[in-house]
Amino acid sequence: MASPDFSRRADEPEWMDVRQWPRADFAAILNDLEQANLLTFAAHPTLDFLARLTRGWPPGAELRVADLGYGRGDMLRRIHRWAVSRGLRPRLTGVDLNPHCRALAGELTPPGLAIDWHQGDLFDWAPAEPPHAIVSALFAHHLPAADVQRLLTWQEATASHGWFVNDLHRHWLAWRGFRALAWAMRWHPCVRHDGALSVRRAFVHDDWRAMLAEAGLAADIRWHPLFRLCVGRIK
Repeated sequence: MASPDFSRRADEPEWMDVRQWPRADFAAILNDLEQANLLTFAAHPTLDFLARLTRGWPPGAELRVADLGYGRGDMLRRIHRWAVSRGLRPRLTGVDLNPHCRALAGELTPPGLAIDWHQGDLFDWAPAEPPHAIVSALFAHHLPAADVQRLLTWQEATASHGWFVNDLHRHWLAWRGFRALAWAMRWHPCVRHDGALSVRRAFVHDDWRAMLAEAGLAADIRWHPLFRLCVGRIK
Protein backbone atom coordinates (compact mmCIF):
# COMPACT_ATOMS: atom_id res chain seq x y z
CA MET A 1 0.00 0.00 0.00
CA ALA A 2 1.32 3.43 -0.95
CA SER A 3 1.75 5.96 1.84
CA PRO A 4 -1.28 8.22 2.35
CA ASP A 5 -1.11 12.00 2.30
CA PHE A 6 0.22 13.11 5.69
CA SER A 7 -0.05 16.82 4.92
CA ARG A 8 -3.63 16.76 6.13
CA ARG A 9 -5.42 14.94 8.92
CA ALA A 10 -7.59 11.93 8.06
CA ASP A 11 -11.27 12.12 9.06
CA GLU A 12 -12.15 8.45 8.60
CA PRO A 13 -13.59 7.06 11.87
CA GLU A 14 -11.76 4.35 13.78
CA TRP A 15 -13.47 0.99 14.17
CA MET A 16 -13.41 1.25 17.96
CA ASP A 17 -15.50 4.41 17.73
CA VAL A 18 -18.20 3.14 15.38
CA ARG A 19 -18.45 -0.64 15.88
CA GLN A 20 -19.99 -2.59 18.73
CA TRP A 21 -17.52 -5.23 19.92
CA PRO A 22 -18.36 -8.28 22.03
CA ARG A 23 -16.78 -8.12 25.49
CA ALA A 24 -14.12 -10.76 24.67
CA ASP A 25 -13.05 -8.98 21.49
CA PHE A 26 -12.96 -5.62 23.25
CA ALA A 27 -10.76 -7.03 26.01
CA ALA A 28 -8.39 -8.53 23.41
CA ILE A 29 -8.20 -5.19 21.58
CA LEU A 30 -7.31 -3.28 24.74
CA ASN A 31 -4.77 -5.93 25.70
CA ASP A 32 -3.01 -5.54 22.35
CA LEU A 33 -3.13 -1.76 22.64
CA GLU A 34 -1.43 -1.96 26.02
CA GLN A 35 1.31 -4.11 24.48
CA ALA A 36 1.79 -1.43 21.83
CA ASN A 37 1.98 1.25 24.53
CA LEU A 38 4.60 -0.69 26.48
CA LEU A 39 6.74 -1.28 23.38
CA THR A 40 6.62 2.41 22.44
CA PHE A 41 7.26 3.78 25.97
CA ALA A 42 3.92 5.55 25.87
CA ALA A 43 3.62 6.28 29.60
CA HIS A 44 6.95 8.10 29.97
CA PRO A 45 5.82 11.56 28.78
CA THR A 46 2.85 11.58 31.18
CA LEU A 47 4.93 10.51 34.17
CA ASP A 48 7.56 13.10 33.24
CA PHE A 49 4.87 15.79 33.22
CA LEU A 50 3.56 14.72 36.64
CA ALA A 51 7.13 14.76 37.98
CA ARG A 52 7.53 18.35 36.82
CA LEU A 53 4.11 19.34 38.16
CA THR A 54 4.76 17.89 41.66
CA ARG A 55 8.40 18.97 41.96
CA GLY A 56 8.90 20.27 45.49
CA TRP A 57 5.67 18.85 46.89
CA PRO A 58 6.11 17.59 50.46
CA PRO A 59 5.89 13.89 51.35
CA GLY A 60 2.34 12.86 52.09
CA ALA A 61 0.80 15.48 49.80
CA GLU A 62 -2.40 14.42 48.06
CA LEU A 63 -2.26 14.15 44.27
CA ARG A 64 -5.58 14.21 42.43
CA VAL A 65 -5.35 13.16 38.78
CA ALA A 66 -8.10 12.54 36.22
CA ASP A 67 -7.38 10.41 33.15
CA LEU A 68 -9.63 10.83 30.11
CA GLY A 69 -10.38 7.79 27.96
CA TYR A 70 -8.74 5.37 30.39
CA GLY A 71 -9.39 2.16 28.44
CA ARG A 72 -8.69 -0.69 30.80
CA GLY A 73 -6.97 1.58 33.33
CA ASP A 74 -3.30 0.77 32.79
CA MET A 75 -2.17 4.42 32.85
CA LEU A 76 -3.90 5.23 36.13
CA ARG A 77 -2.55 2.10 37.82
CA ARG A 78 0.92 3.15 36.66
CA ILE A 79 0.36 6.67 37.99
CA HIS A 80 -0.77 5.22 41.31
CA ARG A 81 2.42 3.16 41.66
CA TRP A 82 4.53 6.15 40.58
CA ALA A 83 2.89 8.49 43.10
CA VAL A 84 3.20 6.06 46.01
CA SER A 85 6.88 5.46 45.20
CA ARG A 86 7.43 9.21 45.58
CA GLY A 87 5.62 9.50 48.88
CA LEU A 88 2.48 11.13 47.47
CA ARG A 89 -1.11 10.13 48.27
CA PRO A 90 -2.86 9.47 44.95
CA ARG A 91 -6.58 10.04 44.47
CA LEU A 92 -7.25 9.11 40.89
CA THR A 93 -10.30 9.20 38.62
CA GLY A 94 -10.77 7.71 35.18
CA VAL A 95 -13.44 9.06 32.83
CA ASP A 96 -14.47 6.97 29.83
CA LEU A 97 -17.65 6.77 27.77
CA ASN A 98 -17.46 3.02 27.12
CA PRO A 99 -19.08 0.79 29.79
CA HIS A 100 -16.76 -2.11 28.81
CA CYS A 101 -13.83 0.02 29.98
CA ARG A 102 -15.27 0.53 33.45
CA ALA A 103 -15.85 -3.20 33.88
CA LEU A 104 -12.41 -4.21 32.60
CA ALA A 105 -10.57 -1.54 34.60
CA GLY A 106 -12.34 -2.61 37.78
CA GLU A 107 -11.46 -6.25 37.22
CA LEU A 108 -7.78 -5.49 36.59
CA THR A 109 -7.32 -3.10 39.52
CA PRO A 110 -6.09 -4.64 42.81
CA PRO A 111 -8.13 -3.85 45.91
CA GLY A 112 -6.92 -0.85 47.87
CA LEU A 113 -5.93 1.37 44.96
CA ALA A 114 -7.57 4.78 45.28
CA ILE A 115 -8.99 4.89 41.76
CA ASP A 116 -12.58 5.80 40.86
CA TRP A 117 -13.67 4.47 37.48
CA HIS A 118 -16.30 6.85 36.09
CA GLN A 119 -18.34 6.00 33.01
CA GLY A 120 -19.88 8.84 31.02
CA ASP A 121 -19.25 11.89 28.87
CA LEU A 122 -16.27 13.84 30.22
CA PHE A 123 -18.00 17.18 29.61
CA ASP A 124 -20.80 16.06 31.96
CA TRP A 125 -18.35 15.05 34.69
CA ALA A 126 -18.44 17.44 37.66
CA PRO A 127 -15.85 16.42 40.31
CA ALA A 128 -16.54 17.36 43.92
CA GLU A 129 -12.93 18.57 44.13
CA PRO A 130 -10.98 19.78 41.11
CA PRO A 131 -8.19 17.44 40.04
CA HIS A 132 -4.70 18.85 40.36
CA ALA A 133 -3.98 17.48 36.88
CA ILE A 134 -6.00 16.20 33.94
CA VAL A 135 -4.18 13.82 31.60
CA SER A 136 -5.06 11.78 28.55
CA ALA A 137 -3.21 9.43 26.25
CA LEU A 138 -4.21 8.49 22.71
CA PHE A 139 -7.53 10.23 23.23
CA ALA A 140 -7.38 13.60 21.48
CA HIS A 141 -6.94 12.20 17.96
CA HIS A 142 -10.35 10.50 18.25
CA LEU A 143 -11.99 13.96 18.37
CA PRO A 144 -12.69 16.50 15.63
CA ALA A 145 -10.59 19.64 15.93
CA ALA A 146 -13.51 21.68 17.29
CA ASP A 147 -13.93 19.21 20.15
CA VAL A 148 -10.19 19.28 20.88
CA GLN A 149 -10.45 23.05 21.30
CA ARG A 150 -13.39 22.48 23.64
CA LEU A 151 -11.32 19.89 25.51
CA LEU A 152 -8.43 22.32 25.95
CA THR A 153 -10.75 24.99 27.36
CA TRP A 154 -12.45 22.48 29.66
CA GLN A 155 -9.13 21.15 30.98
CA GLU A 156 -7.91 24.67 31.69
CA ALA A 157 -11.08 25.49 33.61
CA THR A 158 -11.28 22.17 35.50
CA ALA A 159 -7.71 21.31 36.57
CA SER A 160 -6.25 23.35 39.43
CA HIS A 161 -2.55 22.87 38.62
CA GLY A 162 -2.21 21.74 35.03
CA TRP A 163 -3.10 19.37 32.21
CA PHE A 164 -1.34 17.13 29.70
CA VAL A 165 -2.36 15.63 26.36
CA ASN A 166 -0.20 12.66 25.35
CA ASP A 167 -0.93 11.81 21.74
CA LEU A 168 0.59 10.74 18.45
CA HIS A 169 2.57 12.69 15.86
CA ARG A 170 1.18 12.41 12.33
CA HIS A 171 4.17 11.20 10.35
CA TRP A 172 4.76 8.67 7.58
CA LEU A 173 7.49 6.86 9.52
CA ALA A 174 5.23 6.37 12.53
CA TRP A 175 2.55 4.97 10.21
CA ARG A 176 4.90 2.53 8.48
CA GLY A 177 6.53 1.54 11.76
CA PHE A 178 3.26 0.75 13.48
CA ARG A 179 1.95 -1.30 10.55
CA ALA A 180 5.12 -3.40 10.56
CA LEU A 181 5.00 -3.87 14.33
CA ALA A 182 1.30 -4.78 14.35
CA TRP A 183 1.85 -7.34 11.59
CA ALA A 184 4.84 -8.89 13.39
CA MET A 185 2.95 -9.09 16.71
CA ARG A 186 -0.20 -10.53 15.07
CA TRP A 187 -2.40 -8.07 16.92
CA HIS A 188 -6.18 -7.99 16.63
CA PRO A 189 -7.43 -6.75 13.22
CA CYS A 190 -9.04 -3.75 14.91
CA VAL A 191 -5.70 -2.77 16.46
CA ARG A 192 -3.94 -3.12 13.12
CA HIS A 193 -6.54 -0.97 11.39
CA ASP A 194 -7.08 1.66 14.09
CA GLY A 195 -3.45 1.99 15.12
CA ALA A 196 -2.38 2.94 11.60
CA LEU A 197 -5.42 5.17 11.18
CA SER A 198 -4.69 6.82 14.54
CA VAL A 199 -1.38 8.07 13.16
CA ARG A 200 -3.20 9.59 10.19
CA ARG A 201 -5.81 11.16 12.50
CA ALA A 202 -3.13 12.62 14.77
CA PHE A 203 -1.97 16.23 14.81
CA VAL A 204 1.28 18.02 13.97
CA HIS A 205 2.84 21.05 15.66
CA ASP A 206 1.02 23.56 13.45
CA ASP A 207 -2.33 21.91 14.22
CA TRP A 208 -1.76 22.23 17.96
CA ARG A 209 -0.60 25.82 17.67
CA ALA A 210 -3.75 26.72 15.76
CA MET A 211 -6.07 24.94 18.23
CA LEU A 212 -4.33 26.51 21.23
CA ALA A 213 -4.63 29.93 19.64
CA GLU A 214 -8.31 29.34 18.96
CA ALA A 215 -8.79 28.33 22.61
CA GLY A 216 -6.82 31.36 23.77
CA LEU A 217 -4.23 29.26 25.58
CA ALA A 218 -0.46 29.05 25.74
CA ALA A 219 1.01 25.59 26.32
CA ASP A 220 4.18 23.58 25.90
CA ILE A 221 4.34 21.32 22.82
CA ARG A 222 6.97 18.58 23.09
CA TRP A 223 7.97 15.65 20.90
CA HIS A 224 8.83 12.40 22.72
CA PRO A 225 10.01 9.02 21.44
CA LEU A 226 8.42 7.15 19.81
CA PHE A 227 6.45 9.66 17.76
CA ARG A 228 4.53 11.13 20.69
CA LEU A 229 3.50 14.75 20.30
CA CYS A 230 2.42 16.03 23.71
CA VAL A 231 0.82 19.29 24.79
CA GLY A 232 0.84 20.39 28.42
CA ARG A 233 0.52 23.31 30.75
CA ILE A 234 1.57 23.75 34.36
CA LYS A 235 -0.23 26.72 35.87
